[in-house]
Amino acid sequence: MDKKWFAIIILMLLIPITLISFAIINNQVSAKSSPNTTLEECNTLKNNGEGSTNLVFIGSKELSEKYMDFFLSTSPFKENKGEFNFYYIDSYEPKCDLYKGIAILCYSKELIKKASSCPNDYTIVLENEQSRIRSSSYMNVMSINTQHPMSVLTHEFGHAYINLAEEYVPAKIPAGSENCVNECDKFNSETNGCFTECSESSYVRSIESGVMRTLSSNSYGIYNENLILKKLNSQKSTLITGKAISNQENCNEQEYYLIEANYKNNEISLIDKSLEDGCIGDTGQGIFNYNLIKNNQEIIHGTSFNPELIFTDAVGIEYIDGETFNNEGNFLLKVPVIPSSKSLSILQDDNELISIDLTDVGVRACKI
Repeated sequence: MDKKWFAIIILMLLIPITLISFAIINNQVSAKSSPNTTLEECNTLKNNGEGSTNLVFIGSKELSEKYMDFFLSTSPFKENKGEFNFYYIDSYEPKCDLYKGIAILCYSKELIKKASSCPNDYTIVLENEQSRIRSSSYMNVMSINTQHPMSVLTHEFGHAYINLAEEYVPAKIPAGSENCVNECDKFNSETNGCFTECSESSYVRSIESGVMRTLSSNSYGIYNENLILKKLNSQKSTLITGKAISNQENCNEQEYYLIEANYKNNEISLIDKSLEDGCIGDTGQGIFNYNLIKNNQEIIHGTSFNPELIFTDAVGIEYIDGETFNNEGNFLLKVPVIPSSKSLSILQDDNELISIDLTDVGVRACKI
């Protein structure tokens, strides 16, 4: 009799445990914010197919087309028009900050999620402010004041795309940037010349008055154009950037990991991690990068980025009126969802700053 009751008690304990385990295993659902409502309608301006770099404008169709046409009239983009896709979102108005009271800064978690409605390597927010308010560039987001000359787009794109330093003074030279050098013979390819002042008075630049120095120009110069072409060519062999997704309809069917972190005193601290709907896109350019580590210890290399600096620029009397600031807020990193991914390693100059567990991202137990 005792054995019978003992067996019944064990069975009664096993049934709820089994049910709970089954629910956890079979209900590992994405902890997404507002599923199916986060994304907006994505509109296509120009689609050149898979493998192209994707630019998404946040603004009206008319204004987005105007800036697209200007962008494609600039060398070396006009000679490589087939390497770019263009989209726009006009159903969403971002909440932009007036950074330090002097610059538009539209970078936010909400914006990153909304831009994911389209293939989005670079996001360009078009805002109408007083001309004294600077435009800005941070990570892969450009916040453009439409009261500035349109060359401010190509200027900010130079920061975001290939980590170009300011060619006016004074400014901070971002680590890993290649357009400012301390001696003329350090330029390793053709230039328009060698001219003093490039972010710092002791550094030199390769063009006298290019777009990285004055908004009255829209020329990067031969040397900087070659840096852009180098990046364009290297992207064709990039393994995981989301560029394979070139049709906006697909973004509703895609997912990515969104990592929110803070960089301070050469350390990165994790703020949040989630699984989100949408297309992933690129992260910019810099000396930071990430690796995805799979369960079998296979390493999949990600792209580079620069969470350190915010570039702010406006029209000056002779040259650009601008300033480069150390970012004091959080940064966001979009990472592809790859089967059997175990962890994310964020590195600076190949030194690991943080390892982030991915096995629990977007997973929660359902209520019984």
